[in-house]
Amino acid sequence: MTRAMISVSDDGFSYISLNGATSRYSDTGQAIAYLGDYARETETPLAVTIDDGTQAAEVVIDTDGRLGSTSSSHEHDSSSGVNVRSADSAEGSSDSAGAGAQQADVDHDDSLAEAAAADSGDSTESAAGAGGAAAAAAGGVAGTSGRDQSDGEQKGGEQKSNGGDGYPLGTPFSGPAAPSAPAVKKTRVRRRSARSRPQRLKKITVPGLVLIGLAILMIGAFVVPNIVPVDSDDAPQSIGSDQQINPASEFSVDKTSDVVPSFDNSPAWETKVPKKASVTASDRGVLLVYKNKLEVLDAETGKSRYEAKISEAPTFAVDTIIDGRPALLWQAGDTAEALFDGDSKPKSYRLPENARITSAGTSVLIKSGNKLSTFGADGLENVPTPEAGSTPMAIEDDELFSSDWNGPVKAKNVKTGDERSIDLERPADDQQIIDWISAGHGKAITLWGEQGASTNSGHRIQLVVHSLKDGSILSTVTTTTDIVGEKSWVRGQGGQRAYIGPYLFDLDSGLLLMDVSNRDIHLSEPRGTIVPCTMDTNTSCLLAGKRAFKTDTNLLAIVNDGKSALVLGDDSTVRSYPKTSDTDDR
Repeated sequence: MTRAMISVSDDGFSYISLNGATSRYSDTGQAIAYLGDYARETETPLAVTIDDGTQAAEVVIDTDGRLGSTSSSHEHDSSSGVNVRSADSAEGSSDSAGAGAQQADVDHDDSLAEAAAADSGDSTESAAGAGGAAAAAAGGVAGTSGRDQSDGEQKGGEQKSNGGDGYPLGTPFSGPAAPSAPAVKKTRVRRRSARSRPQRLKKITVPGLVLIGLAILMIGAFVVPNIVPVDSDDAPQSIGSDQQINPASEFSVDKTSDVVPSFDNSPAWETKVPKKASVTASDRGVLLVYKNKLEVLDAETGKSRYEAKISEAPTFAVDTIIDGRPALLWQAGDTAEALFDGDSKPKSYRLPENARITSAGTSVLIKSGNKLSTFGADGLENVPTPEAGSTPMAIEDDELFSSDWNGPVKAKNVKTGDERSIDLERPADDQQIIDWISAGHGKAITLWGEQGASTNSGHRIQLVVHSLKDGSILSTVTTTTDIVGEKSWVRGQGGQRAYIGPYLFDLDSGLLLMDVSNRDIHLSEPRGTIVPCTMDTNTSCLLAGKRAFKTDTNLLAIVNDGKSALVLGDDSTVRSYPKTSDTDDR
């Protein structure tokens, strides 16, 4: 039976340690509600220890998410302190899924918690922050572009030691692991009146309420959190998710007769593909996988560049830079192949055991245990492991970016050994980092809030984009944890756009381009400067500049420096449409 620990600490929050991850919750009821969801969705019974430093209680959660008690309960010896440590570390496995089975929009990023949140409907918040455990259990699926594992991802982590060279296991390189849960109090936590607690019942589902009620009856006073009263000057500001925060972005909704807005309707070339083939496109080429055959088409001409028989489908495909040369890289099992521009055959690499790879930066970072490496022209190249307490996040321009929870970010040149320190500019004197979202492509994306705010606390926070050159703030967005607390940073094809929740950013400048939080529009992985989207729940659209065009076009990629749009037609034909205007996508 899988074991988990809930500990109540000096700051009044509850911490879950599960599968090598530590995540924070505003109270024990919320923590138990998450574990119930986790047990049900993973069909895994849990043995849970609940500890406040003075006494501990043992409960069990069955595969239906039902809570029950055990006979085990004890008080701690007052002469000994209790330090909360994570459970045995569980490395996220690289579960395979065909990279082209759909136009994948994740970069080692989807997790079991996302399915759990979807199943529980409005209970997303009750499982918020839960991705840590689920991601560690479920691993990730690879895709063709960058989505960091923060939407149902492993937010917390533990510090592993391997001869002193260990580092925390947080998200798969998107941000540092959360600090280990602090030592719990040795004295019983003082109760607060019900009036002092933030009223957030509307964010908890009925099953969550049942679990909370059972927890209070069974566990008693020692699980009551020590929360700052809402009328205290030290309390962070709560705000409803339906309350407008930022000025609405102005854009129009239009119909279009164009296949792709601002592109010609006459294709420059077209190529028939197998009807059931998976099709993935990028600047480096069009990757086709059908049965036991893999083929790469030239993105500029549509002609075949490479084809071969395969024994298993790729689980990861991405444009990357290897020793200064652009290449299309894909992974299948324990091997990876890189097709460099101008070459007719790919370079093959043997991956380390249990390797996980990420393209959070412009180059691909490989992790196997506590060892790091990257792809080189002649084979895999070792990357120095960061110092204990830091988490590796991305590699680009021969620099490995790593950081602990509070920063600064360290950028170490993997070839020369030179290191620089990047202090992130603070958005306000009273704010601190409450979560790391991503780092790479020259940017660090973090959430900041006042003392007491967390990714699922329902408070007003700041989404901040920093430059990894000097740590300066490029843009800030005032938002709430309800809107972005557990969402992913999704980098688009071509590296020009990225979004998180309803916020679309220019990835080059780091500036906010669009806020659709007050519109019924949901963004998808950007293609160059054009963003596929849905509106009114089921209407497909393409967002170009400040106009959303209703269209069913299956846009694969914008390539050739924005001069061509690749589209997969209903007749299983890939077509390339030339650019006609630059007015609609700026």
